[in-house]
Amino acid sequence: MDFVNLILNLDRRIIYTIVALCIIFPLIKPLSLPVVPTPEVHGIFDEIDKLPVGSHVVISGDYDPASKPELQPMLDALLQHCFIKGLKPHVLTMWPAGPALLQQAVERQARIFKKESGRDYAFLGYKAGGFAVIVGMVGSIPGTFSTDFYGVPTNSMPIYQEVTRIADFSYIIDLAAGATVETWIVYAHQPTKVPMGASCTAVSAAAYYPYYQANQITGLAGGMKGTAEYETLVRLKYGKGGPGWQAIADQLGDPNFDIVPGDATKGMDAQSAVHIFIVIAIILANICYFIAMKREREERKRA
Repeated sequence: MDFVNLILNLDRRIIYTIVALCIIFPLIKPLSLPVVPTPEVHGIFDEIDKLPVGSHVVISGDYDPASKPELQPMLDALLQHCFIKGLKPHVLTMWPAGPALLQQAVERQARIFKKESGRDYAFLGYKAGGFAVIVGMVGSIPGTFSTDFYGVPTNSMPIYQEVTRIADFSYIIDLAAGATVETWIVYAHQPTKVPMGASCTAVSAAAYYPYYQANQITGLAGGMKGTAEYETLVRLKYGKGGPGWQAIADQLGDPNFDIVPGDATKGMDAQSAVHIFIVIAIILANICYFIAMKREREERKRA
């Protein structure tokens, strides 16, 4: 069997195996394919990056396990950025399935950057009520969340001696798998004028561009690609060799500190590898098909 017939009769199990390898290999060993941050993602990064040390940021992780691959890496990147900058994130969720996911990221990043709960950050967890919770936070955060996720009274925390309501914050960002961005805009951003950004699943990104174009949000990170762009911005500035690396390495007392490619960057590598393989496979299969058809026509003429 020659090459043309081999390609046209290739066992589909071989194709599936190649696709699996294209996914697995970049996840284990990132390919470091170029990621070019867009202005929309810069709009979030730049707003957070210019905040003075000690500023407070609201991070609402409104997603569940189904959206974890797209939004959990963004939470990790945001927490990295906040802790590097000496900002104080207040993490919560409007989704009942969210706390366990958020806890993983919050505790992992707090451990890396040696941050203390209740002083350097707050993890408020989940409270039922939707927009009513946001309205309550505009009035009083300790009054809305009497305890944090761990059951510690919020009015006893040093962090809530510095801020008590949304208007005291410097930035809000919602990581949304549903229609929560609108709720945060209407009930938090509009009455307090605190700048806000949004990160969402890829399928929802198109719906949020009008808010970005109307300057109701400073930036938008759509899906895994948007998160990979944010990870890239953090890594380029604060990873090893970046302009902000030395300060954070000295602060942590770790000369080997580095920011490695995050899950979104690895995911985009895997996605790109599969796309490249599919494009090559389609082109190759079509070339072989036309060669086979030409051969068939020539055989018919000879017959």
